[in-house]
Amino acid sequence: MFKKIKEIFSVKTPDHKDYSSPHEILYRKILQTSYNNWFYKDLKVDDTIEGRFEIIVLHIFVLFKILDERNEENTFFKQKLLETFIEELDSTYREIGISDNTFAKKMKIAAQSIYGRIDSYNNQFDNIDLFSESLQRNIWPLEKGKIKESNLLSNYVYDKIKKYNNKGYKDIIQRPSEEF
Repeated sequence: MFKKIKEIFSVKTPDHKDYSSPHEILYRKILQTSYNNWFYKDLKVDDTIEGRFEIIVLHIFVLFKILDERNEENTFFKQKLLETFIEELDSTYREIGISDNTFAKKMKIAAQSIYGRIDSYNNQFDNIDLFSESLQRNIWPLEKGKIKESNLLSNYVYDKIKKYNNKGYKDIIQRPSEEF
């Protein structure tokens, strides 16, 4: 009898995400793109959790720039994508052993970093030099003189936005590539 009651009230959670919803599929493409060695070998982004975080946030910015904000469906999609990213961050922090005492503080800092970077990139985007400086400040915060790398990365961003201009998230998901 208790076994039946336990089964009724127990919450079933999958062992892993299946990435089947549109925002999860596109998040997975962004994640795959963040593994591209070009960022770490050629651009010398730190191949750490922090470095990968920066590359993922940058690609989320790119996607946000592509998707029209006046479209309610896109606005909802972008929110779901951000929620997926934050859930993944939550999971990563727990896996690496961030304690419950500091967990809320770490997540608050991460959320502020995400929104702050997206806002900064958006504010500087219309001026390639300022945008490149913003990339340098965020992606290589302790290293001065990454002008070549930040210029290459800013050109990459502009090219990616141009490539997907006038495309919706459904078009991007349909692409056969596993990367964004």
